[in-house]
Amino acid sequence: MRALARIRQRGFSTQVYLVALVIALIGPGLIFTAILLVRYAGTERARFEQDSRETVRGIALSVDRDTAGLVSVLQTLATSPRLKDNEFENFDAQARLVRDAIGLDLLLRRPDGQQVVNTAVPRAAPLPRSALPFDRELATGTQRAMVSGFIKGMQPGDATYAVAVPVLSDGSVTHILSFTVPISRLEGLVGREAIAGWTTGLSDREGLVLARVPTLDSIIGTPRLATLRQHQTATPGVWEGKDRQSKPVTVVEARSRLTGWTAAAVIPQALVEARLRNWIWAFCGFGLLVLATSSILAVHLWSRVSRPLRRLAATGPALARGEVIPRITSPIHEIRRLGDVLAEASLRLRTRSDERDRALAETERGLSALRESEARFRHMADSAPALIWMTDETAQISFANMHFDHMFGLSTAAQITGDDWRRIIFPEDYEIFSTLFGNAFENRVPFQADVRVIDRNGIVRWLRCEGVPRTDDTGNFLGYTGCNVDITDAKRAAEHQQLLIHELNHRVKNTLATVQSIAGQSLRRLEGAEASAARGAFEARLLALARVHNVLTRESWDGAELSNVVADAIAPLDAAEGQRSRFHVSGPALRLPPRLALSIAMALHELGTNAVKYGALSQEGGTVTIAWTVDREAETRLNLRWSEQGGPPVAPPTRTGFGSRLIERSLARELDGEVRLVFAATGVICTIEAPVPPPTLIERKAGLIGPREMLLSRSA
Repeated sequence: MRALARIRQRGFSTQVYLVALVIALIGPGLIFTAILLVRYAGTERARFEQDSRETVRGIALSVDRDTAGLVSVLQTLATSPRLKDNEFENFDAQARLVRDAIGLDLLLRRPDGQQVVNTAVPRAAPLPRSALPFDRELATGTQRAMVSGFIKGMQPGDATYAVAVPVLSDGSVTHILSFTVPISRLEGLVGREAIAGWTTGLSDREGLVLARVPTLDSIIGTPRLATLRQHQTATPGVWEGKDRQSKPVTVVEARSRLTGWTAAAVIPQALVEARLRNWIWAFCGFGLLVLATSSILAVHLWSRVSRPLRRLAATGPALARGEVIPRITSPIHEIRRLGDVLAEASLRLRTRSDERDRALAETERGLSALRESEARFRHMADSAPALIWMTDETAQISFANMHFDHMFGLSTAAQITGDDWRRIIFPEDYEIFSTLFGNAFENRVPFQADVRVIDRNGIVRWLRCEGVPRTDDTGNFLGYTGCNVDITDAKRAAEHQQLLIHELNHRVKNTLATVQSIAGQSLRRLEGAEASAARGAFEARLLALARVHNVLTRESWDGAELSNVVADAIAPLDAAEGQRSRFHVSGPALRLPPRLALSIAMALHELGTNAVKYGALSQEGGTVTIAWTVDREAETRLNLRWSEQGGPPVAPPTRTGFGSRLIERSLARELDGEVRLVFAATGVICTIEAPVPPPTLIERKAGLIGPREMLLSRSA
């Protein structure tokens, strides 16, 4: 007590305070680390439980897949014409082939239990009556498959379970077709997902054990151990209990959706907590090491601080006597300016407090604005007449607006992840869309595709799907944002418009044929060379107009490529197949509107006809060069040049014929440009300069192909 009183009177040494300061500084960090360790332990356990659930779900899914395969075989056999025609001997042969293929016996029974076909016994052997637990339910007319639970055999190793489907005729159940499956088949399914140290197994709807890994034959067919499920954890499907040796275990369960069986994994608690214990020991050792090191450093610093502090304390009597206090020299700046620093520190603390309050207020306003912005975005997204969605960086859907519920009956993003997209996308389009989306996601580029989907009413609709990558301010990839628009009524309106265009094209062709027939009948009575020439020129011009009409028809009257117009115009005038062409054509790609394409085609026809009669194509060795350039600086302008070489000498005509007037006057007016026709001695030269209207509707060519082809072209 006296020592304690002296300590209180004298106070503690700065060494004690420094050590305490070190502990005070490091202690909260250690406590915080311990809290984090506890939180980490909880998180680690939750993740362990979640991983365990995924493993158990894998067992349940394996059982479902295997059972679904058996059901598929049964349903196929149930539709056999041999059953409808009561050809049971032929069906028996078919069933035995199936048994040889998959190794499972087939049993065909009437609803009263009388066996008709049994591949487990020799053919023509007498067949008894037998019953299965689900016979009554199948006989009532249900159309779904049924799976039994544990069926005891004659020997312990002969236990089985059954998978059955009804055989329907005119809406009523005439027979029950089933597989007899040995229980040992389930051990293989469970064993594929088994993990060392765990006990995994299956139990039926009655709680009887169907399979267990590691194998323990004595418990197959017995009720599941009740002590395994004593306390349910916060994670659904996870329990805590004790095993047959009364050791604490964690039990993870998952139910098979198809069979109703329960898949479970029994994990010893020691295995669950082993990793956590290692972290606790590591934390304790690290904490002790940090405390020891910090204490040694504190003692070393105390020796440098205590001396100037003693000198500062020794100035007290001098201050009391009014003497000048000598300057305290110390490597520690705070000791030298102790008084000033305290005042400045208090002012600085007040300033920082005000700044902190302002920062907190600004942060709160920012958070409020962010919440309001998110609410507005969700409201706008839910109000939009389109399907708006977002993914995270792993391509999983993180947001979907209410339109998904309206169209597909899916109200949350969690309902449309993974293979569930197959429920929405039309089966024939799924692989194409999945590949397109995967490639875009991998390359972080926008994508657009038209895909068929199946809505909540089973109706096939067309959606235009567009998505763009989303990044943060630093350029980190966050996922995709997309919008899907229902275009079913529109890729239909387009089909109707296409039908009308084809009908119009057909009627125009018929009109041209009618005009040709009328002209032929009108000119038939005329005689002489001039009448024959007029008749030939008129028919040739009609044919030229029909050819360019064919080009526009292929392009659905949205325009035509200049190269196609030129090729169709000179095709009748060129050399025969296998011979050297007499035309030299060159020029860049340029798409023309219908009016411009028709005018240029008629001009090329007139020039070609004159070249055959009088110009370069009237004798051997003559050639024609057709070249064009495109100027796109101010406006798109076409410069086309027709020049003849190697023909007879050319002299200017004494009068202007119809063809020349068509080229120089009508063509210039139609093109809103300039046309010059020069009769040079070496050959006729025609130059055409005309503006080309902007693309606008000309570039809609992609919209005139079918929806399926559009999806394929874009995915390619």
